[in-house]
Amino acid sequence: MRTLPEPQSLKQQRKSTLCVFYVFAFLAIGTFTFAVRASHAAQEALIALGIVLAGGGIWSFLRFLKVADTHQRLINHEATNFAFVASLLLTLAVGLLQRFGFLSGASLLIPALMIALWSIGLILFSWRYQ
Repeated sequence: MRTLPEPQSLKQQRKSTLCVFYVFAFLAIGTFTFAVRASHAAQEALIALGIVLAGGGIWSFLRFLKVADTHQRLINHEATNFAFVASLLLTLAVGLLQRFGFLSGASLLIPALMIALWSIGLILFSWRYQ
């Protein structure tokens, strides 16, 4: 028979899986950024490494969602909604600016900003529901 883990260990597990997600995400973003400026041979290897790191980020994010309780899922849902709307507006603004000749390389920053917006949403809505 399995015993339920203590609430404190679940909270620690959520924090550690979230930290692993951020590590994978920032490593993938950095790898893709270096891949853009690398030579052709190095570019293919860096893109492959970036895909593996992004896969690790997806895996750790799914683990984070799996260990979340109902309260944390509500907070995550609200944060995801916030990040989606903010990312939509950000993408539209960047697209318009690129259309007029500004911010030519800003498309690479959008995934990083989406993660940042989701993180801001997590912070805001966790404060709201405390």
